[in-house]
Amino acid sequence: MRLLPTRTAASLGAALALAASLPVQAITNSTPTTAFQAVGFFGVQVAPDWVVTAQHVAAAFFPISSGTIAFSNGFGERSVIARYDAPGSGVFPANDLVLLRLAPGSSSFYLPVSSDLYANGSFPAQNVTITSAANSSLARAYAFSTVSEYATQLDPDGSGPAGPVTVNYLLSFDAQRYVVPGDSGGGLFLGHVTDATSPLLGLSSAQLGETGLPPEGSAFVTLAAYRSWIDATLATAPGNTQALQWVSSVPEAGTVLLWALGLAGLAAARARRRPAA
Repeated sequence: MRLLPTRTAASLGAALALAASLPVQAITNSTPTTAFQAVGFFGVQVAPDWVVTAQHVAAAFFPISSGTIAFSNGFGERSVIARYDAPGSGVFPANDLVLLRLAPGSSSFYLPVSSDLYANGSFPAQNVTITSAANSSLARAYAFSTVSEYATQLDPDGSGPAGPVTVNYLLSFDAQRYVVPGDSGGGLFLGHVTDATSPLLGLSSAQLGETGLPPEGSAFVTLAAYRSWIDATLATAPGNTQALQWVSSVPEAGTVLLWALGLAGLAAARARRRPAA
């Protein structure tokens, strides 16, 4: 689906281009790779038995009613035995997030997931890497980009009657590198990286752009916004002993204060050593 955005999150209108069709191409201007093994069709493995993906992808590909649906990524293929939809999801683009539980296996893999939350609206630009398993030549693909805005809400029909919905989107207004149909559920990693060596920030959810015009960028569901629900779901899932590995790339307030005090002390010491005029 396509989002119809203005350039500010406060009035971001949407006609979302759901990227839930079968994978036929990779992220525009991306690089094929065999890395990012946690990224699969469609979703990202974050713990030995757990995958995160977009809700609109799960609705199309992981109904799990038959018990025979499988998730595959660079680590192999596992059956999906349970699906947990985020509260308020089900009508795209609201809360476009799902947890999938895999059948028990021998994996011991954990992917660090960012716990950093952002203020609605203005946002300092950060380098990111978009990843997807939708690639016709190698297993996966990635592209370097930036995210420059965070939106907690979005109005799916602009000035229409529907009203705003909760999305918790990181937005990339990058007209050169953006997600396309088949990329939804792919991972958004912090920094410009060529493998999963940094925290997972979110999941590809939608393409930004005016209807009938070239795409303007991408929208990604921010996992940290759903930390309480994710942790509670894993904690209460029958027989589960796994938990996500949440990490922060932002120094804690106490650390920042210590840095400031240290710099002030260094400046004072230098002043004491400075020769008199």
